[in-house]
Amino acid sequence: MKRRSHQMRRVNVILLLLMMMIVMATLPVSAEDVKNEVFSIDLPAGYAAFIKQVQKQKSPEGEITATNWISKSPNGEAIVVTMSQMPGKILDPQKMMTSTRASLVKALGASLEQEEMREGAVPSARLLFYSDDAFFRSRLVIDDDRLYQILYVARTAEQRVSPAATQIFETFRISERVPAKSGVAAAGQ
Repeated sequence: MKRRSHQMRRVNVILLLLMMMIVMATLPVSAEDVKNEVFSIDLPAGYAAFIKQVQKQKSPEGEITATNWISKSPNGEAIVVTMSQMPGKILDPQKMMTSTRASLVKALGASLEQEEMREGAVPSARLLFYSDDAFFRSRLVIDDDRLYQILYVARTAEQRVSPAATQIFETFRISERVPAKSGVAAAGQ
């Protein structure tokens, strides 16, 4: 009898844990503050954790490393953050942003609606565009030898300008870069 009672308690505990897991899986996910070595951003509630992908491409100036972080929401929206590490300082930020915008619009088969260029210490561009299948919002940022792109993919024009979408762009920050350490010590050290 004691053995049966012990088994019943064990079954009840397992059932309770399963019920708690089911309830927790149905609760909305709260906004998540994502911070890594490259950027920080607040993901809206319900978005999955970022999936990171790295691609390398040769160019006449040297190798370009593009790192993508992708997050999707349950209702079809997506966020893509891309950091392209160039082989040297980007000397003409406006030309780089114009070229990137043209390539992006062409690759997505989209039409540009609005473009706002900002000059300064950290040049940037804000873009709105659309295709037959989606509405896009993007920001391009140039920082020395890096091109950052934040791309928000929405199913409707309303989603693209929603508070959740705005939060993505308002909370994006480039992480402080740690200077590379020289492999050669100075004489006398």
